[in-house]
Amino acid sequence: MKRYKIFYLLMLAGMVSFGLSLSQAALGQGRAPEVHTRFTPDTVMIGDQFSLYLDIDKDVAQEIQLPQFEKNRITPQIEMLGIDRIDTLRQDGRRLRIRVTYRLTSFDEGTHTLGGFPVVWSPSLSDAKAGEGDTVFAPETMRLTVGTFEIDTAKQQIFDIKRPLNTPLIFDEIKEYVYWGAAAAVLLAVIIYLVIKYVRRRKGRTGPKRVVPPHVAAIRALEKLHSRKLWQNGKHKEYYSQLADIVRIYIERRYGIGAMEMTSDQILEAVREVNDERLREKLRELFSLADLVKFAKMAPAPEDNEQAYFDAYFYVEETKELPEPGQASAAPGATATEATEIPGDDPEPVSGSEPEEEGKR
Repeated sequence: MKRYKIFYLLMLAGMVSFGLSLSQAALGQGRAPEVHTRFTPDTVMIGDQFSLYLDIDKDVAQEIQLPQFEKNRITPQIEMLGIDRIDTLRQDGRRLRIRVTYRLTSFDEGTHTLGGFPVVWSPSLSDAKAGEGDTVFAPETMRLTVGTFEIDTAKQQIFDIKRPLNTPLIFDEIKEYVYWGAAAAVLLAVIIYLVIKYVRRRKGRTGPKRVVPPHVAAIRALEKLHSRKLWQNGKHKEYYSQLADIVRIYIERRYGIGAMEMTSDQILEAVREVNDERLREKLRELFSLADLVKFAKMAPAPEDNEQAYFDAYFYVEETKELPEPGQASAAPGATATEATEIPGDDPEPVSGSEPEEEGKR
């Protein structure tokens, strides 16, 4: 029974103690902080730096907001340079004493007075976030004396500012600028050279292409076709197809006639106004023989194959456009034996062993 009494007494004492602590915390939070200020030192020379000590005695739960000064000036004569540090001086239970040290200066001679330094406080962090707070002022009136230097103009003569001395320029003073300038000049020269080279190369690629006259291109194609010896290797159809196409392309480029899309009879009719009967007869024999080989699988005699080549060559030579007097010949430096694309050209090389053996026989 005694044990239960002791237990109940302990519980009652704990509850009373807890209630007292809550009441003390509530009273501590509700009581405004104490604020005290002082200058250290309070007498300075003009332009010297000094300190303002702001001591705040508050509850641990209270939140303090330090004042903000417009243009960093506490008064028109005192300028704030910044906050040096914030220190905790002591803590006694829930009471906490902190010190904020401001670094100040003044450039106005005389005695300056500052009183009622303001500090905004809130009972708790939640109140501070909600914008709820009150302002407490320091009770002290501070005085600052700013002195200056006394100059006796009767004894001390004031001189004007001396002009800079003209000292000789030495290389060590400018060597870095010289080195960097030379490196920049070399780099700029390299960039200009590369740009010029690139522009010239691009102009060379995009320059006007040399136009080969129709008769030159046809002669080159005929000579290349003749050198391939197609009919000597039994490729009569390929030989006559390319031979007829060379002549068709020549007529198309020479007279502006769409010969590649026409039949043989249509071509002969189209060139009636630009070719005489003799030339049209050569064309008729050439196209007739080519059509027989391509469509009737005819195998002409060797002399007929050679004659067809000479007829085509003769037609191009007789109808080529001659340059006007005083005009340079087209495609200077070009030779008729240069490689020329042949319509339907077969890239596979033709072995020359059979024609050589046939010649020997």
